[in-house]
Amino acid sequence: MNDIWQTMKQVLLDNFFESGDGSITPETKLGEIPDWDSMEAVNLQILLHDTFHVDLPLELLQEYTTFSELIRFMEQPDMISEAVRNFRERN
Repeated sequence: MNDIWQTMKQVLLDNFFESGDGSITPETKLGEIPDWDSMEAVNLQILLHDTFHVDLPLELLQEYTTFSELIRFMEQPDMISEAVRNFRERN
């Protein structure tokens, strides 16, 4: 997770947070990204795809999702379909 987190953190700092903001951690929620909305979710989805070559559905990019959860999905892609199914059942 550490290598993925370091790369993800750099992508986040370059695109969403101020470069001096060292307060983001793997437990930071997506909703804490400044001006988080559906367009920012799409932007993050594209950045993660371009950086890590992973397709994460928008259903997983909710304001309460943490970066560590996204990393877990990238490390264990078989969890993605179950997480999407759970999201759809809740909503």
